[in-house]
Amino acid sequence: MLDEDIYRLAKISPDSPLDRLEADIWAGVAASNLAKRTSRVIASFQAGIMVIALVGAAAAGAASATPERATISSAGAALAPSTLLLGTPS
Repeated sequence: MLDEDIYRLAKISPDSPLDRLEADIWAGVAASNLAKRTSRVIASFQAGIMVIALVGAAAAGAASATPERATISSAGAALAPSTLLLGTPS
C-alpha cells in the first residue's frame, strides 16, 4: 500500500492536494498489522493441531505395539546368519 502511494505521488504534479495520502498510509499499516496478527494466530493453531496429531499417533502406536519374543525355533531362524554359515542348529 505504501509503495503504491509513493508511485502515485511520484506521478502527480507537485501542486496536487495530499489530503488522502496520510489516511492511505495508516490504512496500509493497519492492514499489515492485521495480517501479521492473523498469521500468528494461524501458526499457533497449526502448531497445536500438529502436537495433538503427534501425541495421538504416539498413543495409538504404543497401544498397538506387541512385543515379539525371539526364540531359536522361530520362523526366521533358518535365515539367521549363524544358521546359514554353520548349518542347522542342534
